[in-house]
Amino acid sequence: MRSYRPLILIPLSVLLLILMGITSFVMPKKEIIGAWISQENPDYKLEFLQNGICQDFYANKEHKKYHYTISTQCDENSTYRSLFIKIEDNEGFFSKCYELKGVNEDNNGVLVLADMDKNEEYFYTKVDN
Repeated sequence: MRSYRPLILIPLSVLLLILMGITSFVMPKKEIIGAWISQENPDYKLEFLQNGICQDFYANKEHKKYHYTISTQCDENSTYRSLFIKIEDNEGFFSKCYELKGVNEDNNGVLVLADMDKNEEYFYTKVDN
């Protein structure tokens, strides 16, 4: 008798790997939604909305709106294990990439973005609206 076990296990394994990959990219997008206060300068706040808009505020006054995307590549930066946030203004004059180092890991309420141009990390704390 022939065993059909490998024929079932292989597709299930592939499906599991695909789902794990999708989940790893969906979770940061869900986790980033909300308002984040800079730990370095509490007057500075970022707010990521579900519709792909990022607003920045200074001293509770809206400064600018940007469109943001999260992906594994951003301009000249590309990597298999990292995610990037790219923000762009509506006019197309400004575009910037940040490496997403961490977002609310273990429900710690901390967002860590790395500016690759300046080799600096920025820490934000999630706030309730």
